[in-house]
Amino acid sequence: MYRPLKFYSNEFIKNINDRAQEIISFLYPPMTMYQENGYIYIDLDMPGFKKDNISVTLEKSYVVINASREINKGGTVFENQRPSKVFKRIQLPGEPDKNADVSAKYEDGVLHLSIPAKDVKSIKVE
Repeated sequence: MYRPLKFYSNEFIKNINDRAQEIISFLYPPMTMYQENGYIYIDLDMPGFKKDNISVTLEKSYVVINASREINKGGTVFENQRPSKVFKRIQLPGEPDKNADVSAKYEDGVLHLSIPAKDVKSIKVE
């Protein structure tokens, strides 16, 4: 039996999936950011990426993370819920110290950043 609406419903679902991937990329990867001993620490969960395909740049009061990976191993892909690209722009809570060393380490699928901070002040709430 010929079902012309089936094609359109499949295209509709594909378009929704594409938009959902864009939203997920905004939320992904999950991260934790905290300050301790004059450093800002950021941990991002990025399993499945190779460290050679991850780029981290410091721009004024932002950290920008770009990463990509090849997911399709060949053959027919029936469903893919794993992102192949990551773009994350993180606003830092203060101006980083440009003269100090920023470090990035990728281990066990987690990207660890430590950024020397200046102008980060704690305010006591009364």
